[in-house]
Amino acid sequence: MRHARSARLAATLIATILVGCGGDGGSPSGASSTVDIDGSSTVFRISEAAREAYSAVEPNVTVVVDNHGTGGGFSNYLNGEIDIVDASRLAKPDEEAKAKAQGIPWTRFVVGTDGITVVVNPDNQFVKSLTVAQLKAIWEPGSKVMTWKDVDPTWPDRKIVLYSPDSDSGTFEYFTEAIVGKAKQQRDDVQPSSDDNTLVNGVAGDADGIGYFGHAYFEANADKLRAIPIQNGADAAPILPSEATILDQSYKPLSRPLFIYVKNSSIRRPAVLGFLKYYLEHIEALAKKGGYVPPTAEEREANQKAIKAGGDASAPTSKDAA
Repeated sequence: MRHARSARLAATLIATILVGCGGDGGSPSGASSTVDIDGSSTVFRISEAAREAYSAVEPNVTVVVDNHGTGGGFSNYLNGEIDIVDASRLAKPDEEAKAKAQGIPWTRFVVGTDGITVVVNPDNQFVKSLTVAQLKAIWEPGSKVMTWKDVDPTWPDRKIVLYSPDSDSGTFEYFTEAIVGKAKQQRDDVQPSSDDNTLVNGVAGDADGIGYFGHAYFEANADKLRAIPIQNGADAAPILPSEATILDQSYKPLSRPLFIYVKNSSIRRPAVLGFLKYYLEHIEALAKKGGYVPPTAEEREANQKAIKAGGDASAPTSKDAA
């Protein structure tokens, strides 16, 4: 994470010089005009869209957005390096406890809904759908599945090549818990990457590749990937991820809420508060630009109540159990 820290240091130094030289220009940023964000590569697309849009509205506030996975984001937060965590999962109890013990509580906001999408190469036309049981057989630790024929005897006797997010990824944690049954448990012979674009290119360039990542990365590369409908139960129909099936959560068990966690003390800084207000007021457009389903009206209302509380309360969500 050396590169991320260097980027933040450079951005902070530039902002400090601008303020010191009278470059504040009436910005709401006050003494510090830098907002630091890190975490999920999935939520990165929304926060990056917010950064781009906000820079046109408030050019004197420097927003730095990195993507080192949800786990990496929470780690950097607990090290006092960032203001906001992009998270594609809920904070773990130990992360919550550490934040409280260190006196750096946060407020959670819902910024969208995602459907983790399982993809294959477009040349693969024999996989019409996959059951959750088949996905588990493919991805579980110690899997005996080595070829497509091992999944279905009518499929080719060719080696399966697997691609997945790395162990710092919230997508990795969510997928393994939902499919394998235990978070962060997956077979070893997988090609992992922290960069979703690397996973996209891996499957796109391998006729026998299979992988998974956030739906937005599939949508952005639909011309070179094929999404697989998922069958959740013997009597269920296979469901393809889409805006409608992700929003109504009929795309099970891979629909999930997306969050940002904002340090309460940072919310009281004008630079962060101004950016956060803009982010949440424009979240419908920003989530769509990022490629995800926007928060519901109920979730947007809860977000506004939380921000009005000045970071003293977390935004509840009906999808906490998702």
